[in-house]
Amino acid sequence: MWWSKAIIRSPFIRLTAIHVKKPRRAIAVYSTEQKALTKIADLLRDAGIPANRLVDEIALLAAWAKTSSEEHGDVSWHEQQPDLRYAFSQMAQSLGVLGSVFENSCLPERLSGAEITSALVDLTQLSALSRKALSENLLALAEKYGHPGQMITANTGAFLATLCGPNHHSITLNHEASLAVLVSLDTPDQATVIIRVYSPLAIAVSFLLGAECRVEGSVGFENAFASTEFVISVPPLQATGFSRTSKLKSDELAVLRVARECTSRGVVCVAPGVLFSRASMSIREELINNNWLDAVVGLPKGTLTNTAVPPVLLVIDKHREKDSPIAFVEASERQLAEEIGDLAQAIRDRRDSENGTFASNLDIQKNDYDLTISRYKPGLAAQKLRRLKNTVSLDGVAEIVRAQSLKDADDNPDAAIFLEASVRDINETGCLETPVKEMHIDKKQLRRAQNQRIYPGDILLAIKGSVGRVAFVDDTCGDNWIAGQAFIIIRPTSANISTPYLYRYLASELIQQYVQEVATGGVMALLKAADVSGIPLPLPEPEILKSVEETHQQILAEYEVIKKHRDTVRRLELKNWPLNAEKGASRV
Repeated sequence: MWWSKAIIRSPFIRLTAIHVKKPRRAIAVYSTEQKALTKIADLLRDAGIPANRLVDEIALLAAWAKTSSEEHGDVSWHEQQPDLRYAFSQMAQSLGVLGSVFENSCLPERLSGAEITSALVDLTQLSALSRKALSENLLALAEKYGHPGQMITANTGAFLATLCGPNHHSITLNHEASLAVLVSLDTPDQATVIIRVYSPLAIAVSFLLGAECRVEGSVGFENAFASTEFVISVPPLQATGFSRTSKLKSDELAVLRVARECTSRGVVCVAPGVLFSRASMSIREELINNNWLDAVVGLPKGTLTNTAVPPVLLVIDKHREKDSPIAFVEASERQLAEEIGDLAQAIRDRRDSENGTFASNLDIQKNDYDLTISRYKPGLAAQKLRRLKNTVSLDGVAEIVRAQSLKDADDNPDAAIFLEASVRDINETGCLETPVKEMHIDKKQLRRAQNQRIYPGDILLAIKGSVGRVAFVDDTCGDNWIAGQAFIIIRPTSANISTPYLYRYLASELIQQYVQEVATGGVMALLKAADVSGIPLPLPEPEILKSVEETHQQILAEYEVIKKHRDTVRRLELKNWPLNAEKGASRV
């Protein structure tokens, strides 16, 4: 049929070239400096240093080695530096309260004289690097070894910095992962890095680059304690327990913190759920109603080093003009690797491009403050649906029933028994088989259960988890079958369409692609009932309707043939080697 043609993804679109400073190339894993760092890591590992402490301890050694080289002309033992314990003690004194990371280092006790002497060779080589190059190599090592605080790569850090803007006279970087931004700045000594706990890596890199570093447990709170021109925050995504006064997740709190703290621009990295979840509604309202949100940038899967969740960047601008549109952009993996400078500049300049679009504050308010990019940037399937002629919205020809969650009252002997349908009850033909799950429904929930009863001729569409799965309810449906909360029930009400026609349309490649485009959710995909009820449905001519119905029956008949073939194959498989479990023997 005309709607079953495969949707072909468009190739990545190259933005118009803009002459901006290109981000620094990522450090090669096997560079001379990385080999030296790896040798030190191997030495520390052999000395019994735990794997989760390797990068932190190496960062302390590197910071000391650079300081020793600059102050004493070499990295060795002499009157000013008689041993590692004394050297680390001197570093601790120079850093003040942050110096506790040197005092708490286990290296002076764990490393033997021979091991320290061996490390000095590589540390001398590293001390010849500039402070910036040494910091870049430390972060490359942290990425290589999966340091928990290293969420983003150097490329992504440069992208965030460019989104925020040039000439960062006053910039605050919240959370340890923002170190990748710090090393990309031209003037890192003008930055302030705020972290929650004493991280040796963060403190060492901040020290090397001349940035102020502060440890503040309140960095995870939503309220700002000072104003800064530019703020960039890369918090742990969806972590709990950051604030004693709020139930919001870590990245939700970070959005409020950045929005209230910056006086010019800010960028915060969040999980996709922040764009649409009910818990984040008040945050989105604050951004939109105050006209602070400037751009929503979706990054591809794999951008973060510690999770497959595709992160989203919210760009905040305190100097937006009234009625200025908000940019919605989907960045590709290739763009982040090769064109991040151009992409960030295009977003700042508000240029039109095929991988982005614009929406007004009013548009977002009409969408219940949902910031999901696909809501404003239609995908290929959505664009094709818009071009269909003689259509009506799905809710114009069918009743849409959203199934609710029901509590099983199995301890109530008077409870009514229902069979609750789930995705696993859909067979390969698309028909709904007898549901496996038995539910005991008490009188309090009986009306709700009756509202989501399933009848022959209904269609079920999964809107949670396996979004898009469609089930055809045939005459085998029992009078106590109900839909589970993962479904919406679609019940045709128009004489101009039939259940087979509607089922085949919803199961078509076009609609399945559309469902994937508009679905939201990070860990679990979700589809809003409103997205389903508004699906354009072509009203068929009688001959088209008849053709689709005949095709539907032909498909079911083919599945019956397949079933018979499978039964035959099964019988043939058992013909010569039947297994008799009861007798515990087999015969040939």
